[in-house]
Amino acid sequence: MTDMTAPADSLPLVRFEAITKHFGGTVALAGVTFEVRHGETLGLLGSNGAGKSTLIKILSGMQPQTGGDILIEGVPQTLDSPVDARDCGIVTVHQNIDDGVVFGMTVAENLVLDNLSVAGGNPWMPYGRVRRQAAAILEELDFDLPLDVPVEQLSASGRQEVSIARALVKKPKLLILDEPTSTLSARESERLFERVAAMQARGIAILYVSHRMSDIQRLCHRAVVLRNGQVVSNHDAPLDARAITVSILGEIALAPAFESRTGRETVLSGEGLRVSRHGPAFDVSFRRGEIVGLTGLVGAGKTELLEQFYGARPLVSGKLELLGQPFEPRDQPDALAHGIAMVPEERAAQSIFPGEQLTTHASIGRLDRFSTAGIMQRSEEVAFARKVISDFHVRCPGHEAPIEALSGGNQQKLLVGRWLADEREVMILDEPFRGIDIGARSVIAKALRAYSENTAVIVCSSDPEEVIEVADRVLVMRDGEIVCDIASSEISAEQLADIMSAAPPSQAHPTTMETNSVH
Repeated sequence: MTDMTAPADSLPLVRFEAITKHFGGTVALAGVTFEVRHGETLGLLGSNGAGKSTLIKILSGMQPQTGGDILIEGVPQTLDSPVDARDCGIVTVHQNIDDGVVFGMTVAENLVLDNLSVAGGNPWMPYGRVRRQAAAILEELDFDLPLDVPVEQLSASGRQEVSIARALVKKPKLLILDEPTSTLSARESERLFERVAAMQARGIAILYVSHRMSDIQRLCHRAVVLRNGQVVSNHDAPLDARAITVSILGEIALAPAFESRTGRETVLSGEGLRVSRHGPAFDVSFRRGEIVGLTGLVGAGKTELLEQFYGARPLVSGKLELLGQPFEPRDQPDALAHGIAMVPEERAAQSIFPGEQLTTHASIGRLDRFSTAGIMQRSEEVAFARKVISDFHVRCPGHEAPIEALSGGNQQKLLVGRWLADEREVMILDEPFRGIDIGARSVIAKALRAYSENTAVIVCSSDPEEVIEVADRVLVMRDGEIVCDIASSEISAEQLADIMSAAPPSQAHPTTMETNSVH
């Protein structure tokens, strides 16, 4: 257990003094003042669009502030680049995991890259020497990564581990972790928590940004809440989750109670399915009028299963039926033509067109709705985009703003909203709540429950609490197999976590809960 007594030091490591940031007429930060002390872990919270990402970019040297000062150990500093920040002992692991790795290079080359590029480094170092240095880094950090694999071939969690390892190599005074557990399994998260505790013991400060209240309560000495670009509250450990939630949203945000529905007719079913050629076979079905939560640890096979439904990968074995008819999608357009849509896991890599307007992101995939004889009806396209923005409470400067102007949560609301604007037979959402706050999660969950009245909805998440919050029925995958199928009202998040990890059951965990048969 992390000691929650914050280290005492008369001079803070970092202090923000009246930081402001304007984007044209939009005020992103309005006089933010707080400090990060030596050796403490400070939680930074706020709803999407509150100003957290902007503040992180300023402290990382990626954007200049409009006004105010940043003091590092009492000395005002100008951070014009990430190199300036690094020289001041500040290193950031960003929420977009691909910001911290370089595609086209191996894991070993990524780990040693910073040593090669600094003044005095040797950019022509033989690969054998690169590999030896990288192996020494992994041994010191207790990471297990394949050194010779191109980094783009790693899973999302693997690429994030590379990003974290690269940051720790720089031996920072302040490490900024932006949603660091969002793509990690429970076991990987535990390793991260252990490293956080070890860094605290060495006097390294951590600015920990997360929407997972359990992370914040476990790790942080203090917490600061931003709302509308201002600091609205400060909290000391032990942290009160309810008080922080009220501060984040300005009102009590309680998940609406609902009864688990059993659904109606079967829309999509599979017999003898597998996620790998030699894996176990299983059956599964999804019904109209219910939300099925698919959960399991990272690597359990969830995405591999969903991509077979959507035509993103071929059927490994068995057979699928859609509305009682044999179904084997040739590719994604074929699945979409049959009424199956999927919101993918990695929005940055799979759903976003850099530099394009919100209107484009809202209308893509349905341009035929806004064209006559091949000529786009711009007014109809804009009206559609404005409706999605309004219905899903997307906080943005306007429909013409570039997608990069939105926070991660507002990007996700827009991307989910564009798909829910059309009726489908099956709607699949892979990790739709990753990296978004409880307010945005509530907006999406409420919309999904309404949408599922006439659609079979599948929500995939590695977070048991998210699954319980939104689903009528829960499927648990472990080691490529469906091991549990149960109504969400009959199981707790803690019990789901036990099944996911095959850990000894929690108290009051029914021993008959786990089953290989599905409805």
